[in-house]
Amino acid sequence: MNNRNIIAGAALAGVVLAGAIVAVACSSRETPDKIDLSTIHTTGAETMAPETSQAPEETAAETTKSPSQEIQNISFELSTYKEGDSISIQYPVISGMADSAAQDKANQLLKDNALSILKAWDIESGGCTIDIQCQVPALSQKRITVLYTGYANQEGAAHPVNQFYTNTVDLSACKDMGLGDFADPYTMAGYVLSNDVQFDGASGEKLTALLEERSTMDIEYYTDIFENADFPFDAESTWPSTFSYEKQGEIYFSIPVSHVMGDYAIVKFTPETK
Repeated sequence: MNNRNIIAGAALAGVVLAGAIVAVACSSRETPDKIDLSTIHTTGAETMAPETSQAPEETAAETTKSPSQEIQNISFELSTYKEGDSISIQYPVISGMADSAAQDKANQLLKDNALSILKAWDIESGGCTIDIQCQVPALSQKRITVLYTGYANQEGAAHPVNQFYTNTVDLSACKDMGLGDFADPYTMAGYVLSNDVQFDGASGEKLTALLEERSTMDIEYYTDIFENADFPFDAESTWPSTFSYEKQGEIYFSIPVSHVMGDYAIVKFTPETK
């Protein structure tokens, strides 16, 4: 059974990730309270891209562009891929690289990755709605970091599924980067299960609920999904349970949670404070 059938079946049953969480919650391995995070490595912080007020440019057919945003000699625009009124996916288009051939290759990689969600959902049979927005929190001559958020919904499903995926591309080598380039997956698994864990943007009752839900998992589960995080992957047969990115020296990565908790939660790790 391919990935789109799995996703469509889960959506029609109204069960997204909660079932997967219960299924693997049987491990009796003890959760660490404190872990040694001294082995974590991280790359230098990227420069944030300033926003401008330049008016959007219109393109032909199914692509629209947002304001250009510049950093020194490299810049990007947000384009939108559309299929009728049901599919809308933003993605960045880079300009200003010294090597035009490398720039074309990087732009194709970025677009292909952004649109890979179409392979994970059964859009060919109709009745599927996907709406994805794009942000670029970091851009330099060496690297671009892209965040994708939104939702996907299959007709007849109990509810839409909140989406979060990321793409970090090494522009000098034109290749995808993942969590393994920023941190050690096993150590991050221990961090998620420790008392030190920080959930980005969560507090109060939501934080309490997230802490309880992540505690139903074990370190092997989190290590496995972190080892298989991020691009590249075959979207027709699999879709990662977690995506990551680095911003100004801090590492962010998602973990799957129940739909009532938002379908995903973002964990924040600051190496210099651990």
